[in-house]
Amino acid sequence: MIDKNKFCEYIRLCERAMYYLAFSIVRNDADAGEVISESIYRAYKNLDTLKNENSFKPWMLRIVHNTAVEMIRKNSKIISMEEMKDININGNENEISTKLDLRDAVESLRQPYRVVVVLFYYEDLPVSKIAQITSTNAVTVKKQLSRARKMLREILKED
Repeated sequence: MIDKNKFCEYIRLCERAMYYLAFSIVRNDADAGEVISESIYRAYKNLDTLKNENSFKPWMLRIVHNTAVEMIRKNSKIISMEEMKDININGNENEISTKLDLRDAVESLRQPYRVVVVLFYYEDLPVSKIAQITSTNAVTVKKQLSRARKMLREILKED
């Protein structure tokens, strides 16, 4: 069983991943914060359902995913995205432009493609963990990633 201090430590270790996932679904900073708060509450309340401490991050991201999807369903609309405040950009203007173009292209993808791209490329999660988080199977995740790559190629080709 995970105690309160260990739980807080695990949350700190995956807070960035939680934010990126929540933001990729709700596309709004304030709502992403609300999703994360609610997810942390739900996770702590249901901590006894976690079977293996090593699975904490995928378990937590699944809660974030489900909470964000639930929020979208409740609101029945997606609020337009405000600019991401925390872009980690190092390098020259061409690199900056490329990173911004790629970020914009990823943000323009519709669900579920945006979520699988964020989890696979930004969070380095394997297909099996993404399938677990999104409640789909690995074949579906692979297809979604393949389609997302094609969409990104087309979007970036237009620019």
